[in-house]
Amino acid sequence: MFYCCSSQLTQKDLEEVEILLNLQLPLELKEHYLQYNGGVPNNPCFFEENSGLETRVHVFLPLKFNNNLGYTLEKGFLDFKSKKIIPEKYLPFANDAGGNVFCINLDSKEIVLVYLDLGEVTNRCIKFLANSFTEFINNLEECLDDEVEDDF
Repeated sequence: MFYCCSSQLTQKDLEEVEILLNLQLPLELKEHYLQYNGGVPNNPCFFEENSGLETRVHVFLPLKFNNNLGYTLEKGFLDFKSKKIIPEKYLPFANDAGGNVFCINLDSKEIVLVYLDLGEVTNRCIKFLANSFTEFINNLEECLDDEVEDDF
């Protein structure tokens, strides 16, 4: 399902990340990250029927161990939190090619896409994608444009 993943995680690794971030990671996210620590999905496209939104996941951010960009999910979260870029209830776990972030809402567990290129993040910059992390993952599909992106 994913390639170019970072080092395999253990339950202890997840607990250390939770302590660092001072939050409890959602169960679905933890289960996924124990299997795939970041990486690129084989099926990177997501289509949201109600709005007609079509987007492409560029890379899932790894936990604890840097990807080849030298970045982790927790570094991103702490950076966004310190700079007050997005509301703290959103945990960014992936990016699109434009630097916008896919986030899990830590309260509702919904998945949203936060557009960072529209200026200050307001409600108009946040687009609902799925009711849960599992629903989001299960709805990723092959892209129809045959565009290859492996420069992450």
